[in-house]
Amino acid sequence: MDSQNQTNWIKKLTGAVAALGVSALITVPVLAQFNYSASIFNPSGGTSRSVDGTIAGELDSAIKYYRDFQAFAEAVKKAGLTDNFRVKDQADPNKVLFTVFVPTDEAFAALPADIREKLFKPENKDKLAKVLNYHVVAGQVTAKEIEAGVVQTAAGMPVKIQLNETGDKVTLNDASVIQSSRRTANGVIVLVNKVLLPPDLF
Repeated sequence: MDSQNQTNWIKKLTGAVAALGVSALITVPVLAQFNYSASIFNPSGGTSRSVDGTIAGELDSAIKYYRDFQAFAEAVKKAGLTDNFRVKDQADPNKVLFTVFVPTDEAFAALPADIREKLFKPENKDKLAKVLNYHVVAGQVTAKEIEAGVVQTAAGMPVKIQLNETGDKVTLNDASVIQSSRRTANGVIVLVNKVLLPPDLF
């Protein structure tokens, strides 16, 4: 993918976030309530590492080299989106440009067989890209978005964010539970246990 298309992808993401119009003020108690979820979406442990202990680099490398992400990595490749995850901010190479909800291999295996088969057919490449973009958010998920309970995605559709009563469990779209998160050179990987499927996919 050329640099112009990558730039357009980032602009689309940024514009989608702005369109949400989330309220500007959050009180201290509210911020405290979302401490856990904010830390999950914004890990501070430095860049993630590959299975052999080396720095994973950009999102595409981190996704490729983690054992649990192989199905997602293959899907990104088949959809032709690999170059999107290599984009960097030239002024700040370590800036978080994307947050990616990455389903585990087990999550992909749990998809209904007919949906999984359809998604990976060559003629459904656009639908596969739509599913993957439904897992991508511009920049870091903010406390404002957590409070609002919704975040916009690169697919142009929102994903709901829900916290349980004790605030120590985060769920996406009532089904996909966040398990952990990792920082890469240009983004954040949030590990989820179910694949998010956009409405009216097929």
